[in-house]
Amino acid sequence: MSFLSNVAGSYKSRLDKGMAESRMGLLSALRGKLSSWGFSMPIGSLGSIVFEVSSRKVRTFKDLKRTTKARYASHEIIGQKPILEYLGPDGEEISFTMQFSLSLGVNPQEETEKVRRLCERGVAMYFVLCNSVVGSNQWVIESVGESVDTIDNNGRVVLTQIDVTLKEYVPNMM
Repeated sequence: MSFLSNVAGSYKSRLDKGMAESRMGLLSALRGKLSSWGFSMPIGSLGSIVFEVSSRKVRTFKDLKRTTKARYASHEIIGQKPILEYLGPDGEEISFTMQFSLSLGVNPQEETEKVRRLCERGVAMYFVLCNSVVGSNQWVIESVGESVDTIDNNGRVVLTQIDVTLKEYVPNMM
């Protein structure tokens, strides 16, 4: 009986994997078709900022980096190496770069100002990628660095790039 169970289990896992790949392929094809018609499906979001790509608008990021750290205390001992004591996890950090361009359907000054306002107000928000919440807590924008790359002959910002750093926001439980 175990031989048949193993065969059935193996067949079921291959079938499940094939169905998952088919769903992803279908979703990818649907996203491509909708994008060619000017509609977009969100890639993810950071609070009210929706990351999207279509033939009319591009608002996305690149160079996503996530850092997970632990906290340690160092106890000094005379004549020996210090002893480390694990204190617990540290808050996570995420950083990425966003590029805004008039030619890609977004106003660089408005988009940058929106991100800057969220940073200055200390708004805690969820970071979502591919319909999954990133991390177990919300995130705050710790810093926004801006680089204006192109200005037209009327003084309008045509292309800008911002570096965004997020910090994990752990709510006070007291």
